Amino acid sequence: MISGRQALAEIERFIQKARQQEAQVERAYTKATEEVGRLRLQRTEAFRELARLKLDAIRQNQVVGELDSAEREAISLLQSRQQALQQLTERRHEAEQQVRQAEAERQAALDDLQRALADAETIRKSVEAKISTNAEWMSVRARVDEIAGQAQQAEKKAIQAEADREEKRRPYEADPLFMYLWRRKFGTAAYRANPFTRYMDRLVSGVVRYDQARANYALLNEIPERLRDHSRRIVEKLQEERSNLKVLERKALVEAGSEAAEAEVAKARDVVTHREAQLAKAREALAAQDRTYDASILEGDAPYRDAVELLAAADQREDLHRLYEEATRTPTPKDEEIVRRIQSTDKLMNSALRQAVETHKKLKELAQRRATVEQQWEQLRHQGYDTPYGTFGNEASLGNVLGGILTGAVGGAILGQVLRDGFHHGPSPWDSGFGGGLPIPPPDGFGTGGSFGDGDFRTGGSF
Repeated sequence: MISGRQALAEIERFIQKARQQEAQVERAYTKATEEVGRLRLQRTEAFRELARLKLDAIRQNQVVGELDSAEREAISLLQSRQQALQQLTERRHEAEQQVRQAEAERQAALDDLQRALADAETIRKSVEAKISTNAEWMSVRARVDEIAGQAQQAEKKAIQAEADREEKRRPYEADPLFMYLWRRKFGTAAYRANPFTRYMDRLVSGVVRYDQARANYALLNEIPERLRDHSRRIVEKLQEERSNLKVLERKALVEAGSEAAEAEVAKARDVVTHREAQLAKAREALAAQDRTYDASILEGDAPYRDAVELLAAADQREDLHRLYEEATRTPTPKDEEIVRRIQSTDKLMNSALRQAVETHKKLKELAQRRATVEQQWEQLRHQGYDTPYGTFGNEASLGNVLGGILTGAVGGAILGQVLRDGFHHGPSPWDSGFGGGLPIPPPDGFGTGGSFGDGDFRTGGSF
């Protein structure tokens, strides 16, 4: 069994590991794309050598000059792309470092808050133990328990009476003549009618035996209201006695020095709130860098493609194709060596291209897995699952799921379900009602507030 904070810390370590994998694949992708560019230039140089062998001086100057121009432009494009990628990666790494620092500061603040809470909790438990032998407290506590029992019984009677009323009044309300007289308030001081109508109503009254039925029906409606009023009065008395009890408990807490401890809790809570805001800001900055990075790396590499297209256009000139064909038809020893070099370069270049495509695909998959887990982690943290007072009993399943996500065997969306299934929220210092509870609102994730997570975890009581 692990705490909620430990579980989310494990997910944070997973996210960091996923980012490290991304960085490794990114380096492989960069190396592969650079290798493709290098081989393209090497292939161009081989064609240049063929040009020097086969063409006359004027024609050679023309072809080689055009190749040099394409080569220079391609190199410039690749160098610009490499510099831009390096700057983007550096900014992303800086944002990651800012998040790690903010996370460490938040965790330190949370640790301070837990220590302050532990001190306050120690005082509360000590006072709670001592006051339980105090005669005045015992007397008030006994009255609270007695009245609470009375309130429960009164509530049960009121509920039963209301249920009986719903059942027993149906025959009366099903009689249209009875309900006619009832609505006209016949037989009461509020009844108003002319002489003829009074005469006719008296006849109707005799037919339905209205006088007896009216008394029964009125009592049937009146009893639940009386019982409900009685229940409310008892609850009000219970609240008053509970207030008296809290006054005694609060006085004992103050005498034991709880105010100083609570002040430390409030101070630590404020620091946690501040650190949470800093962390949120750092994560937002990292998310922006991730989006820019993804757009650059995962959605295309325009400068690199432009450089390749530029050299490919130069290679596809009719003169260069003829050079290659002539070299294969009437090879000289030097021609043979150059042609074999071009063929070998073509194979290496195709291999490097395949490597670039594969690493690009892997990089995209890793980024998507990491982003899914980050989204799940953020949702769970906001729902309060990183509370130090919550536990997970399925830590083995959590580890298996994270491992499966990292390898791609398991989808990231299942993580939230695993955490929700294994979570149990324990009592926190904010859940204690002794002395009125801590007079400080908790930060997110520390108190229950009546519900927890998605509403599956509830605390509280009646009366």
